[in-house]
Amino acid sequence: MRRSYWTQSLITLLSAGLLAGQASAADTLRVGGTGGAMPMAQHISMAYAAQGGPTIEIVPDLGSSGAIRAVADGVIDLAISSRALKAEESARGLRDTRFALTPLVLITSHPAPGSVKSSDLPQMFGTQTAKWPDGTPVRVILRPKSETDNAIFILQFPGMAEAIDAARLRPELRVAQTDQDTASTAEDLPGSLVQSGLSQIVTEKRDVRLVAIDGVEPTLENFESGAYPYEKRFYLVYAEKTATAAQGLLDFLQSDEGRKVLRETGSLTVGSDE
Repeated sequence: MRRSYWTQSLITLLSAGLLAGQASAADTLRVGGTGGAMPMAQHISMAYAAQGGPTIEIVPDLGSSGAIRAVADGVIDLAISSRALKAEESARGLRDTRFALTPLVLITSHPAPGSVKSSDLPQMFGTQTAKWPDGTPVRVILRPKSETDNAIFILQFPGMAEAIDAARLRPELRVAQTDQDTASTAEDLPGSLVQSGLSQIVTEKRDVRLVAIDGVEPTLENFESGAYPYEKRFYLVYAEKTATAAQGLLDFLQSDEGRKVLRETGSLTVGSDE
């Protein structure tokens, strides 16, 4: 599915005359990436331009892998990825810098989800009998196997890999293809449960509840203090010819204004020494 989004977006760019190898306007950067970060990128773009930075044109529906390929091919200037580069991507001359963190959260349409134990999460995702505190059923939403969010989620919760494999055997469960599809399904499905990034929920003003884990609410303040440990990372990916543009954006995000802008999106700036 990601390939189809990449293909469609590439066709759109090519039809507009934005062929790889053409010089982009000096005051415009074309940026694409993981869907959950695009609302954040839009927020950053307005603040950056207000500080004298270039205009940022957001290219939608690429995903992390599609946007990385687009940077390598010269179709866009920068990518925002939810994962670090793979060896074969670095071999194409790409570089990445981790620039922001946001809490990895569980979202639901349930009006009072309460708190769940981290040790109970595999059971909640892997069985048909999981219940919310009021006795109503938990209705899990799945992501495609290739989706980066799966790897992030599995890495931070022991036993989740087996639980999700078991859940994939249940034909009644919905599979949300994109970050935006995920949030919309979570809003509409009674008793929903799925992982997301706080940044997307904040910037898109989604009508969902955040689930506390081990009694700790997934707020930015708890995340910053270390009380809430689950995270989602964002990387800026660039090629040699766009390294200067990337550094300019990274410098802005390290500034007081940039840090403020990222906090407004539910994210924290990663320091240059982190």
